[in-house]
Amino acid sequence: MAVVALGSLCTGLQHLACSSSSPRLTSSAAPPSHIRSCASHEEGPSFGATRTQRRAVLQIPVIFGAILGIDPHDHLNAITVEESSLPVTKRVFFDITIDGQPAGQIVIGLFGDNVPIGAQRFFELSTGKRGIGYRKKEFYKIGRNYIQNVGVRAFSLTGGSEDAAKFTGGDTADQLIIEMKELERKGTRPKNKKWAVSLVAIDATKPPPKTRLVARDGAFVIVEEESRPDPNGTEFMILTADAPELDDTNTVVGEIIQGMDVVDRISNVKVVQENTSSPYFQVAKFIGDTRAVVAEKGFNRPYSKVLISKSGEIR
Repeated sequence: MAVVALGSLCTGLQHLACSSSSPRLTSSAAPPSHIRSCASHEEGPSFGATRTQRRAVLQIPVIFGAILGIDPHDHLNAITVEESSLPVTKRVFFDITIDGQPAGQIVIGLFGDNVPIGAQRFFELSTGKRGIGYRKKEFYKIGRNYIQNVGVRAFSLTGGSEDAAKFTGGDTADQLIIEMKELERKGTRPKNKKWAVSLVAIDATKPPPKTRLVARDGAFVIVEEESRPDPNGTEFMILTADAPELDDTNTVVGEIIQGMDVVDRISNVKVVQENTSSPYFQVAKFIGDTRAVVAEKGFNRPYSKVLISKSGEIR
C-alpha cells in the first residue's frame, strides 16, 4: 500500500516540478523516470514554483524511498539539481585520493566566454599544457565554506622565464586582478557562490611590509620587507557554501558540474581546529611571537592527505 501511495505522490508532484523551467542535472548518473520524463512535458498549469520548491519536490520521492527501506544515498547526489548559471566552454576533471585511497572524481565546467583569462589559466593548469599543473597538488586547507588547493608553489617551466611569460596571465596574479576589476565595472563578474571554483588573486590577510633601516654604500636607507609573497594566481578554492567575502580576493572561473559528493567528502575530513579567538594566541600574535605565526599557518589543515592524483580535459 505504501509503495502505491508513493507512486501516486510522485506522479502528482511531477506536474508541479515540470510546470516551471526545467533545472539542469549536475550528475552524469541517469535520473529517475519521474525526473527524466519532465524533458518531454511541454504543457501544464503554472503553479509559480520557486527553485527551492522544485528541489524539494524532486527529492521527496528519495525521502519516502528511505522510509520504505531504499538506500537514499543511491540517488541523493544523482538528483542534485542546479539551475544553469553561465555558459560552460570547457570541462576538466580531478581524480581525488584521500590518504592514498581513491575518493572519486570532480568535474568542473569553465566560463571561458565570461572570464577568458582566468578560465584559460585554470584550464592550462588542469591539463598540464605547459609542463606544470594541478596533478599531485594537495588540498591543504578546509574551511567552513571552502576547500583550498595549494596550487603551483613555483614556476619551473621547460622554457624558463620566456615560457612563463606565455603562460596565460604570466607567472603572477596581476592579469587576474585586472580582469576582476574590469568584469566588476561591467557588472558581469561571477560571484563566489556554492559549487563555484575560484582562483586566489589577492591575499587579504597579508600584513603590511615591515620597514628596516639598513646600511648601503656608507649610508643608512629605509627598506620595506614583504612578510610573504603575493599569490601567483594558481591556488584555487571550491566553495561548499556561498562566500561573498571572497569576492574581494578570488576570481570565479567555473563551477562544479559533477562530483559534489566528493567535494562534501573532502570538506568532512578532520582538520586542525582554528584557535584565533584564544587570548593567548591574540597576545602572541600582537607582540610578533613567531610561534603564533607558525600556529596560524596550521589552522584548518587536514590531518589526512587529500591529493589530485590525476587531472585533464573532458572532451
